[in-house]
Amino acid sequence: MSAKILVLGATGTVGSLLVEELAKKGERINAATRDPSKHGKRPTVDYVRFDYQDGATFQAALEGVDRLFVVSPPGYAAADQLLAPFLDTALPKVRRVVTMSAAGVDANEEIPLRKVERTVERSGAAWTHLRPSWFMQNFNTFWLPGIQATGNVAVPAGEAKTAFVDARDIAASAAAALTTVGQAGKAYLITGGEALTYAEAAAILTRETGRRVSYLPIDDESFRRGLLQAGLPADYAGLMVGLFQNTVRAGHAARISGDVRALTGRAPRTLAEYAHVYRSRFAPAQK
Repeated sequence: MSAKILVLGATGTVGSLLVEELAKKGERINAATRDPSKHGKRPTVDYVRFDYQDGATFQAALEGVDRLFVVSPPGYAAADQLLAPFLDTALPKVRRVVTMSAAGVDANEEIPLRKVERTVERSGAAWTHLRPSWFMQNFNTFWLPGIQATGNVAVPAGEAKTAFVDARDIAASAAAALTTVGQAGKAYLITGGEALTYAEAAAILTRETGRRVSYLPIDDESFRRGLLQAGLPADYAGLMVGLFQNTVRAGHAARISGDVRALTGRAPRTLAEYAHVYRSRFAPAQK
């Protein structure tokens, strides 16, 4: 019987899609979640209890595992500190690790997600880093309350462009990195095939979903206050502001790579394709 793949964040935006990709390939999966009872039984998927801050959950999650997908959950600025206890336990037990960090983390060795990558690199396991650009799915999750309330995506992006990437393409890339040869020791920049301003993105969302979406440029402090009012921790709000300062407005988020095609054999999805498929998510909220 083949060994299993442990997918962290298995109920998150990318993790849930990755579980589906791996299941289609016939892989056996330990899908990490805080509450396995919320998920039904599946032929090749075992939902296992996992909490990044509870070391008592680590061993069972790693049972029978030889490959690992590592992602830090949203809301934590110090990803390296959060993941360190688990990685200390997990890395000696696995032969291959795929990390998901973010585009631009290689610019500064002090960035917490880069520290996670470096920990994995030193482990002796075969490693592959995926560094995705901003998710298209942020529009139907993170930015959706603003769209529902005002019709606006209010972010401090200025007129800078972003090569938005569909989370389905990130998941397909991760599945390839976990199941095919030739990916060890490589870092991939996972982007869409077009770089768009937020105003251009809003126009595409409007056209494809039938819901008016506008881009409202705001300053960093207004953005920070909005994040704090939404309940995000102060350090994570600061991290988000820094991402817009140092990646988006600095032009780094506009970089386009061919790495989705290199890993999956096909071109990444466009924002229009994403918006058409997800258009029901943009329907007005029920009162």
